[in-house]
Formats: sequence, structure tokens, C-alpha cells
Amino acid sequence: MMFEPKRLHPVSAIINFVKTLKDAALPLIIVIVLNGNIFSGEVDWIPLLIWLGVLLLVLGSGIIRWLRFTYRMEEGELRIEYGLIFRKKRYIPIDRIQSLDFSEGIFHRPLNLVKVSVETAGSTGNEKAEAELTAIRREEADSLEEAIFQEKKRRNGRQNDETWDTEEVQSDVEEPKREKVYAMSMKEIVMMAITSGGAGVVISGVAVFFSQFMDLLPVGTIYNEILDWIQIGVLVIAFTALMIVLVAYGISIVLTILRYANFSVFIDEDDLIITRGWLEKKQMTIPLNRIQGIRMEENLIRQPLGYASVTLISAGGSVLKNDEHQLRLLPMIKKAEVGEVLKKVLPDYDGVDEFHQPPRRSLFRYILRHSWFGFLAAIPISIFFFPYGLLSIVAGFFLAALGWLAFHDAGWNILGDQLTLRSRGIIKQTYLMKKYRIQASYEKQTYFQKRAHLSSIEVMLTSGGGRSLASCYYLEKQDTEEMMEWYRVKRAGEKPSEE
Repeated sequence: MMFEPKRLHPVSAIINFVKTLKDAALPLIIVIVLNGNIFSGEVDWIPLLIWLGVLLLVLGSGIIRWLRFTYRMEEGELRIEYGLIFRKKRYIPIDRIQSLDFSEGIFHRPLNLVKVSVETAGSTGNEKAEAELTAIRREEADSLEEAIFQEKKRRNGRQNDETWDTEEVQSDVEEPKREKVYAMSMKEIVMMAITSGGAGVVISGVAVFFSQFMDLLPVGTIYNEILDWIQIGVLVIAFTALMIVLVAYGISIVLTILRYANFSVFIDEDDLIITRGWLEKKQMTIPLNRIQGIRMEENLIRQPLGYASVTLISAGGSVLKNDEHQLRLLPMIKKAEVGEVLKKVLPDYDGVDEFHQPPRRSLFRYILRHSWFGFLAAIPISIFFFPYGLLSIVAGFFLAALGWLAFHDAGWNILGDQLTLRSRGIIKQTYLMKKYRIQASYEKQTYFQKRAHLSSIEVMLTSGGGRSLASCYYLEKQDTEEMMEWYRVKRAGEKPSEE
């Protein structure tokens, strides 16, 4: 199967220009500020003219890159040719392509365009996808996806070697086989946004932004003014800080709602498809055979409300590079409904309600493990900031309470070829893992644990370019030995591990 060489949509030149402009926004603002008052005419125009020339050059280079960028399917490969000065060629064999991820930004949606990210096994853990088509028509993206799918079916022997009938392929495109298995309601999305704790990220971003200007400010004068202002009263400062936190919290809620609006999960034969987004619509495709395990998380706010989130642990794809692109199968769902949804998506995995817990003599170790640093840090803080520093002891008791919770939440269970481990740091985590997906299992025992006949276990799964570790601490020695023996014994008909 072969396509004629095709170009991206012309809007891709504008998109690349806007990206470059966004990266250069901060230096441009600094240049304008340092060049005086532009409205009064007291401006050094030379740096501004230089900047204008640079922007025109960037726009021109974007247009040339668009003209020189082509892609096509030929001889079982996706072939991309590009380059501003030097002509570059990238040939990606169809067998290596794991998925095509679609996203629609504000420039794409009015024109029925999509951005296509090509994910391969080799792109695992990279900052970017193997290849990226900045803007193509939705029909072309669907046609490319169908062509790759048909080529894979032919190579896997799941279809006769005869030439496909064009009308049959077109019929497949017109009648998608997707089955929706889950969709978040707006009420759930709003509740998730309220309990996400994203305000800290917004505040950090604001702090980083303002830190860029610190060298330009008359810090000494400002410091003296602040000292005078503090005398007005601590109440004013506290109120201002509270307003900043509330505004940041509101911004984080809005951003979360925009990011997860219209969140839906589909099954399309051997692929799992996740779509989400309001202003920018994203579609991620995850081959089911790349899923290594499942992680369910419950934070301190959502757990009492009976809600949890479910994340897929996948062996490949640059979609794992940050939190925005994590494979959140169920961003927020009633814990009682998790098993029902998993049965539709991954029927091989079983939900577990009963766990073997650590022995009672492990309680003190859990409390000490979580709180020792808090109490140790409270000593110098209490001395140097007496008497208000004594409040730091409260943090130590909070960590001790967290250790008590960690003891009661810890547990393990073996059900056939599935191992389930549950533990808590700040967030309660439950890992569901199949034996044939586990990369390694470790039993760990310190001198003091040996005397108490205790030991800990860690299980490693492949995740993106690294690993994902599930653990459970201070278990009975015989329990960890049972899990190690379960892992060592190869069962008849066990599935091979896929990398």
C-alpha cells in the first residue's frame, strides 16, 4: 500500500510560529521594559527592530519548513522528509509503530485538523514522539491510521495476502468498531478538579515567572517599603496570601475542567483509546498488549469520599513523559465501580477486597518510618524559632498518624497469576500485576527485621523508559517467601512477557 507524498496543512506554519513566539515571549517583554516607555517615545528602537527582524525570519523559516515537509506510506514504512537547509529523511517501519495519538488545539478544531504523534517502541521515555505531523485533515489522519492497521493485519497473517478491495476498506472506516466503556460526567470532573490539589502547581508557576524579574527590581527599596507595610498588621498580609491561594486554586480548577472535559474510554479491537479535552481535544491510543499493570490511587481527600483514580502502567510511548500525559484510565471514579469498568477494559485483572496484612508488631516500624525525619527536623526548628517553632512538632505527629494509616492500609494478595500489593506514602496505592508482566521481584530484610522475623517485598514493572515499583513493608517472613516462590514457579501455558 502506498500514498502519494503529502504536505501538512498550511496552518502548521502558523502553529510553529506561535510556538516559537511563546518561547520568546519573556525575552521580548524584558527588551520592551528595558527600553523605556514606548508610548512617550523614549525608546531605543534598534533592539526592537532586531526582534522584529528575528520574528519575520522565524515566520519565513516556518513557511519554508512547511513547504519542504512531506510524508507518505511506502513499502511498509511511514516515510517523512523534512529540513530547512539540509534535506532529512526518516523512515519508520510499520511494525515499530505502537499507536497514533491525535490532539486538536485551538488552531485545529475550526478547520477539522488534528496533530498526529507517532508512538513507537523506540520512543519509550523520550521527551518527544518518534515523529509528529503538526496539522493534517481528520480524514487523512483516519486514512493513515487505517492503512497502518491493515498493513499490520496483513503482516500478522490475520488477513489473506490478496489485494484488499478499496470499497471494503472504506466501509471499515465509515463504520467504526469502537465501543465506549466509560465516560466521566461533568459532576465527577468538577469534583476531581476541586480535590486535585493543583493550586500548588499554579502558585509554583507564578513564583517561577516573577523570579525572572528579581534581578531587575530595586530590591533594597522594596525591602524597606515592605518593612513599613508590615507594621500595618499581620492580618493584611494573611488576607493577601489567602486571596492568592484562592485565586490559584480557582485557576487550577478551571484548568483541570478544561483538560478532562468530555473524558471517554473506548475499546477498538486490540487498542484502548482515551479522549479528553475541551479547548484542546486529545486522543491517546494504547495497545492492550503493552499494558504491564494497573495502579489505583486514593488520596487523603478522596478516600473518605469513596473515590479513587486508576492509572495504566504501560511499557511504551512518550505519552508517559509527564503528568499531563499519564495514562489515567479512570481519573476519578467511585471505588465500588472500579471492578465493573476494569472487567470491560481488562477482563484478565480481578479486583481484590481481602488482603493479608502486616503483623501487629510492625505498627511501631511503620510509625517510625514515616515520622522520624519530622521529629528530628522539629528539634532545630523549635530551638531557632522559639516559641513559634514548637508548632513544628505538630508536623511530626501528623506524619506519625500517616504511619499508622500506612500500617492499616498495607497488604498483599495472590489470586491465580495475579499479585496485588497495597501500600501508602501520602497516597494509598494498590498495584494489580500479572506474573508474566513482572520484570523482577526483590525480598529485602534488615538486621532488625531479621530478628523480628519480618521482611519487605518490592516488585518491578516496565514503565515507559524506566520502571514502576510496587512495595509492601514489614510483612511476615513466610509471607514474602510465599510471594517469591509464587513468582519463581513457572506455570504451564504462561504468557510470554512482551517488551
